Amino acid sequence: MQNLILEASKWLQSVPCREGSIVKRTSAVINCFREYVSRERVEIQAQTCQSYSQLTFQIDIASKTIRQILSAFMRGNHQDALQKTKDLVRSMKFETISTNTPLYKCRENIRQFHYSKDEMFHIPYDKRSLVGNQRYSVTGLPCLYLGGSSYICWEEIGRKDLNTTNFCGYSIVEKVDMFNMLLPSVISSEEQLKRIVLILACSLTAKRDDVFKPEYILPQCVLHSLIHRSYYSHKPFCIGYYSSHLLGGDADYFECDYENKDLLSRYINYVFPMPSSSEVGYNDKMRNLFNQTDSISLLNQTVLHPECLMNACSGDSYLDSQFGLIDSILDVKLGFKPKRKEGDIILATRKS
Repeated sequence: MQNLILEASKWLQSVPCREGSIVKRTSAVINCFREYVSRERVEIQAQTCQSYSQLTFQIDIASKTIRQILSAFMRGNHQDALQKTKDLVRSMKFETISTNTPLYKCRENIRQFHYSKDEMFHIPYDKRSLVGNQRYSVTGLPCLYLGGSSYICWEEIGRKDLNTTNFCGYSIVEKVDMFNMLLPSVISSEEQLKRIVLILACSLTAKRDDVFKPEYILPQCVLHSLIHRSYYSHKPFCIGYYSSHLLGGDADYFECDYENKDLLSRYINYVFPMPSSSEVGYNDKMRNLFNQTDSISLLNQTVLHPECLMNACSGDSYLDSQFGLIDSILDVKLGFKPKRKEGDIILATRKS
């Protein structure tokens, strides 16, 4: 079976999925998936124990619902769009993100002093006016955005000045529910089909400077539905998804092996919603869920440890890069063993 993540990245970069109305683009990427299922039908049927007609039926149901959601929203009937999204995701289960997962955050910094831990947390409630629309967030609702690597965080903020951008590390202290919006590399169960259709429809590339991004309609409806779903349990949760910069081909600094789960994990975004009626400050319940490091910057490390920038021997272009160095430094601060291997010169220098 061809790797679905790699195939999806090709579809999402194609002209039919990049140009035209949101409905046409959504239909285009779902049609690509339908053709994929047709090509791989023998193996998918063997994996799922379902007939081809049963497989396409699941795709068609999800596709029809998504078209209805988009149509309702564009007509201004947001309530209907939200209800249909709730119905679509109701049967989709949460997974968990474990405590041994290092996560990262970055923020552009034009001053020469590092941000505090508060400044590297979510936007405070008394500054809700600064919260705009993102793929999985809405105006006025602070969220904590983390990534599977410092690199993908940097891509998400628009490749700001790497020297002065501030980075910090996070780890969670207890398992947290995660709504999985990560494309699987292969299809192994019938239950995956609706979720895959939803993921593809939520992954269309948006224009950064557009005020209204129709590509965000569906993922924002998903976020609203999940918040409503967890409202009475008061359980924290996050959404995990592959960055559109990976799927859209913009994250081109490093070659990605789509068969390697460890490498793919570097391109995952995590969104932790911070719903609260508080008027000031931060979500203390969510803050207690994390270990958080102090901020660092590449400029800071260049001054303090210049030898680290030019001497690594991991045999991995990412780990041996400046982003690999940032990840490694933050991993150590979090109590994890770094994956980056330092060269003999650095080890000798530190021993002395």
